[in-house]
Amino acid sequence: MNHQPHSSFNRPSTTLFLTLGLIFLPVSSAFTMNSVFGQRFARRMGSKILACRQSTRLLGSKRGVPGNPLGEVAIYNEQDDIKDIDEEALKNTVHRISKIIGYETYDVTLLLVDDEEMKETNLESRGIDAPTDILSFPFHFHKKPGLLEEPEFDIPDYYTLGDMVVDVPYVIRRCKEDLEDADDSDFEDEVERGVSGAMATEADPVKRIHMLLIHGMLHLVGYDHEEDDEYEEMVTREEELLKELGYIE
Repeated sequence: MNHQPHSSFNRPSTTLFLTLGLIFLPVSSAFTMNSVFGQRFARRMGSKILACRQSTRLLGSKRGVPGNPLGEVAIYNEQDDIKDIDEEALKNTVHRISKIIGYETYDVTLLLVDDEEMKETNLESRGIDAPTDILSFPFHFHKKPGLLEEPEFDIPDYYTLGDMVVDVPYVIRRCKEDLEDADDSDFEDEVERGVSGAMATEADPVKRIHMLLIHGMLHLVGYDHEEDDEYEEMVTREEELLKELGYIE
């Protein structure tokens, strides 16, 4: 069974503008702060993201300019299933991905949550009343997969890729389920590709989270997998990143 990790909305995140005290979205976006999801998500998650960013002071900078500093990675860990998760290692993985995809000077926020938080977010954003592994909220529109539009305002707060939300207990369950499925399978299933395929044989949930960051980061820069051609382009890029980061040969 194909279990492609889940997804972005390919529209700017509402939450990031809370750092500026602004409510701003391009008029072409279907996802606005006036939507039910925008209001609820901003109330529930926005204060957490804001607190996380204030403690880290996220201030990205324009890419391609010599001397500009690396972007910051802010992590808000509100789950208890993996109590000793190495946040610095997660930050390092995000930094490495950011460098490979060419946005190392942009900031990123990562939230580690439980099933309840993810279920609410998934319902309000995608209309699905169930938890999932990862959701991405891009800050910018993209010109094409891998290339974002330049920030409308040349100020540090706008040099950010967006937010990723990972459901840690969901990832733990998927590890067990995939291994059980592999043991019980009497026939050869269709081989999955990309991050989904790499995770299928990985029993360590922490390693899976690191792999999911590849999927989530690609969503933040405009990749998607809704159509066949989009899927092919995204999983090909995922496999390139998996190899470069040493997760597959």
